[in-house]
Amino acid sequence: MAEILDSATSGAPTPAPDAGAEPPLEFNTTFQGQKLVLRVKRDGVVADLKAAITDETQVPAKRQKLIGLVKGALPPDESKLAELVGPRGEKPPTKFLLMGTPDDKLFIDPKDRDDLPEIIDDLDPDFDYQALSDEWHRSRRHAATLEKFVAKTEINWLTPRRKGKKLLVLDLDHTLLDFNRHDPPTQVSANSKRPGMDAFLEAVYEDYDLVVWSQTHWRWLELKLTALGMLSSSKFKICFVLDKTSMFRIVSRRKDGSEFKHAVKPLRLIWDKVDGWNAANTLHLDDLSRNFALNPRSGVKCKAYHRDKPNAARDAELPALAAYLAHVARASKGLSAFDHGKWRDVWKKIREAG
Repeated sequence: MAEILDSATSGAPTPAPDAGAEPPLEFNTTFQGQKLVLRVKRDGVVADLKAAITDETQVPAKRQKLIGLVKGALPPDESKLAELVGPRGEKPPTKFLLMGTPDDKLFIDPKDRDDLPEIIDDLDPDFDYQALSDEWHRSRRHAATLEKFVAKTEINWLTPRRKGKKLLVLDLDHTLLDFNRHDPPTQVSANSKRPGMDAFLEAVYEDYDLVVWSQTHWRWLELKLTALGMLSSSKFKICFVLDKTSMFRIVSRRKDGSEFKHAVKPLRLIWDKVDGWNAANTLHLDDLSRNFALNPRSGVKCKAYHRDKPNAARDAELPALAAYLAHVARASKGLSAFDHGKWRDVWKKIREAG
């Protein structure tokens, strides 16, 4: 596939071409009143142009309409761009009008999407995540598939781990915050944080190194973390961040025999790459049980936070979790001795003991 070089709206300077290299193809388009210039290597194909458009506009290829690029229907994705003929005979064409709806402007019922994890009712008492995990890990084929996925996934460290600290993997959306990508950046920190978020992170940092793992693409994840000050705090540090691309898809079977697909956050990805972190010293905080389906004994499920709910300002989940996490981290019997699915019962005893 041809390399996508840049665009006029990216803000990055156009690199100087190598001596003797052919100049890239340049396409001019207008999208939602904004002029875009897309540059693709001369040996590129239609699919590369579509990919460049997606990068700049977040309009998926399947919803793009390139009007006026050629006469009639757009050729197949594998067609060479340099060989296209424009509606007025120009070869290759250089101008077209782009139409399409970006992902963040479109509502699609999840049942009509095949690229999203199936939504499982986390309150369903009949769904046995431990049985799922045990059965899944017994399969050599599954183990080999996960091993390949882990091997190709990279960890980019932001802060070194601290000797002797346990690991707390943190979900972001509806666990620590409720973020709307349409919020003005100046309002993100004020409106999005779950009550007590900063105090919670500062408290758990005493016993745990912190890793953020969000079911969000990096372009939105970076915005959230930066706006919330989570990457620059002097009170706590994030070791590294994993995004949606680090989640692993599995096919599971319900008790009625029906199959479903969903994405998980396999902690093995971290354990295999970082010496010293393992099932005995790792917890994963998330509002969705399905996210720790392969490691349910390490999962701590919290209530989902939605800032628009009437009692959102009085949400007290994070202070309770901070007390629980400190208690189990300092217990002589270790994290594995606790049933983290019943963390509220332990917290109530802590509160009663005063």
